[in-house]
Amino acid sequence: MHIERMQVEGGFLDGLDLKFAAGLNVIIGARGTGKTSIIELIRFALAARNHTSEAEKRSASHAQAILNGGEVSVSLGDLFETIVVSRGAGDDEPRAQEKFVPPLVLSQTEIETLGLSDAGRLRLLDSFVSGRGSQKSEEAAAISAVRSALKEIDSLEAEIVSSSSGLDQITTITNQIKELVAQEAAFKATSIDMAAKQEALGGVVAKTTSLAIEQEMLGRFETTADNWATQLAALVDDDFGLEGWDGDETADPLGEFRDRYAKLVDSVRAISSHFDGLSNAASAKREPIQKRRLENDGTARSLRAEISKVADGAGVVARQLGQAQTALGQLQAKAKIVQDRQTRLKQLRSRRDERLVELETVRNKRYQNRAKAAEEISAALAPQIRIEVEPLGQFGEYAKAVTDALRGSGMKYNDLADIISDRISPRELIRFVDNNDYTGLAEAAQLPRDRAARLLGHLRDNGVADIVTSDIEDNVKMLLLDGLEYKPIESLSAGQRCTVILAMVLQHSQRILVIDQPEDHLDNAYIATTVVKALRNRKTETQIILSTHNANIPVLGGAELVIELSSDGRNGFVQVCKPLDAIEAVEAITKVMEGGREAFERRAEFYEDHHH
Repeated sequence: MHIERMQVEGGFLDGLDLKFAAGLNVIIGARGTGKTSIIELIRFALAARNHTSEAEKRSASHAQAILNGGEVSVSLGDLFETIVVSRGAGDDEPRAQEKFVPPLVLSQTEIETLGLSDAGRLRLLDSFVSGRGSQKSEEAAAISAVRSALKEIDSLEAEIVSSSSGLDQITTITNQIKELVAQEAAFKATSIDMAAKQEALGGVVAKTTSLAIEQEMLGRFETTADNWATQLAALVDDDFGLEGWDGDETADPLGEFRDRYAKLVDSVRAISSHFDGLSNAASAKREPIQKRRLENDGTARSLRAEISKVADGAGVVARQLGQAQTALGQLQAKAKIVQDRQTRLKQLRSRRDERLVELETVRNKRYQNRAKAAEEISAALAPQIRIEVEPLGQFGEYAKAVTDALRGSGMKYNDLADIISDRISPRELIRFVDNNDYTGLAEAAQLPRDRAARLLGHLRDNGVADIVTSDIEDNVKMLLLDGLEYKPIESLSAGQRCTVILAMVLQHSQRILVIDQPEDHLDNAYIATTVVKALRNRKTETQIILSTHNANIPVLGGAELVIELSSDGRNGFVQVCKPLDAIEAVEAITKVMEGGREAFERRAEFYEDHHH
């Protein structure tokens, strides 16, 4: 599709109704007539992205100021359909009846500064990569899967910590029981009757311990089932059904989903009820167990009372032994739960690592696509310009994630973030956290052990999801042959940077190109040999809308349409909108553009040379 028409209501360009050609459209005019405004209104109307963050607010403010509360409409069309896109000065987004691909828009400032920004260079290269939308969706899905696995791990680790409370007392209580058993044996030897009672008491205590473990297991199960019932019921209660439709039922966009949706909600309500039933059943099962425990406690008290008559010391030992055995049984049950959770944790970490591999695969595919695009651009612009892609070359987001995670730790998190992002990958860092391997972290990051231990402790407490999923972006290098060596774009002059950026942008064949005054910082020789050459060699289906002061661009570039803007001081308007060979277009170029007549003479020489 190409831009067919632009209309403006309100503001400096009120009443503008401008039609464009499918090929090269050149906007000319004196300064202050609205050339840049046309470019920025196209960007604003079609929500085309800026290539640097600095330019984003400036572009929107420019468009809104020109509209002064009005509205701009842009028509996009091809042989089959036309899409009208409108946007008012106060609208957050454009309005359109169909989806459309926004053009690639470059302001004069962006052409000058784009190459100095890591993000800008990457964004420009990405504009040549097809299927970026699906790639981003794949990456978002992979990140979501990693975060989901990390959330499960965090929850399970918290449960393990909670369940592990008191387990360090198992050895102490075991030794205490051995001592009490030995004391008990000594008391038993004093009386056969005491031995019989003691044996009976042991059986009662053992049964009480068993009942206590059963009761606690049922209690945990009751809580789990009740949590499910409560959360599911809350989901059902918060559901207000699908959005209503007041039109014809046959045109209801949600018609095919309403019954299925309602049935699923009913199913969730039923499941909630089943979980509630499980909770009640567990509660009911606990009641008789509690009753039997109370009965056993009463029997045990009676037996202890009888034993104490024979020997007060034996009763004390028996009581202490019973309490110790009950405590040990409960701790052993908790230890088994912790062991089960540890096994589950190992499985979850393995699943998380699989998801991380999937994320890395998606990002490697992204790199491969970028590298292919860079190779094709380099081949087209060889030998003057070369584009290279360095995988995983930008660590800013990774360092920021580490910085954010360490805030409040009392450590110098900015310094640590630089050290970690420079020396340790996110996958390595998460392994250190998993194993609490502060020694390995200290060696890898060249940190003192106590500092590494504090760092890991803080990361375990605050989670590592943002760190692990942070995007270590590829780094795009743009190089220009200067003499016998290639120089990176960061070390080039403004004119040389524009040379590289323009040469790249003009390689686009699948996007509408909208460019504002590309000739600044460029001499006429470069414009004639490079810019004009690229314009003449463009594919016929490529639409370019370009504002300029230099006559070589429309004349030698073979513009399909020349648009001259003028102004009466209060409003800008179209003075001329004609093909290049129209007398009005020739007069406009000769009158208002730098090198106007000279450009036509060069064109004549060009055709004469090629005719012979």
